[in-house]
Amino acid sequence: MKIDKIISFDIEADFGMFKKPDVNDVYFTFNIIPKTVILGILGAIIGLDGYSQMKENDDYPEFYKELHNLLIGVIPNGNKGVYQKRIIKYNNTVGYANKDGGTLNIIDQTLINPKYHIYIGLDLSNNNHQNLDKYLSAKPVEYEYIPYMGKNEFKLDISKIEPFDKDRFSIFTPKDEFAIQSLFPNIGNEALKNNEAIRDPFDSSMSETYFYYFERLPIGLDELNQYKYENFAYTNAKLISNTKFVKSLNLFSIDEKVICLY
Repeated sequence: MKIDKIISFDIEADFGMFKKPDVNDVYFTFNIIPKTVILGILGAIIGLDGYSQMKENDDYPEFYKELHNLLIGVIPNGNKGVYQKRIIKYNNTVGYANKDGGTLNIIDQTLINPKYHIYIGLDLSNNNHQNLDKYLSAKPVEYEYIPYMGKNEFKLDISKIEPFDKDRFSIFTPKDEFAIQSLFPNIGNEALKNNEAIRDPFDSSMSETYFYYFERLPIGLDELNQYKYENFAYTNAKLISNTKFVKSLNLFSIDEKVICLY
């Protein structure tokens, strides 16, 4: 994909909830915001329809059809990628949720103060990408629909918007050991096992504390409108430069940071 411009920005809210689809009695949340949710947020900003506006013959929501090829990057602002969570219980008393006349008890696992630094790569020959550039560059940020952190009641704030034109970013071609500052696909869970640089036990830099965070996250939607998954890693550990895995990543140098767009 051609990238003419990269825009970075922060999103944050008091609470967040990115529902996992595999358990129904307690609604658990993903820790890191999935790409599908980011695409939904961006679609809301420029006025693309979501799940609730889908018609009977629609394969996908409009935001996904229009933006699924957009490359994004994520830097979690949690404690080494981990966010505080709480279990919140509440009652749903609306009639259609309680056909038997009782009260539906809902239990949500909820993120506390989630915040993420987001990068998006724009192809300015694409009308939707042009609109993203326009809406995010406005002061204050404009949006057609209110964006939220996974649930309607968790309105999010967008701040620290920074555009990077071509003179401020480039494709990163590593020549030495390096670290990726953002989340990156840990394909087959083998990335760090086979590509992490071996540290010399006599090197003074060994005193540096390395952290590792792994999570399996939605990366897109399949033909049945169900999640497609990929394993991801977030770490400050250094990788070997010239490997097949490293070459498979979309790495960019942005203001001296190595960012992976996926």
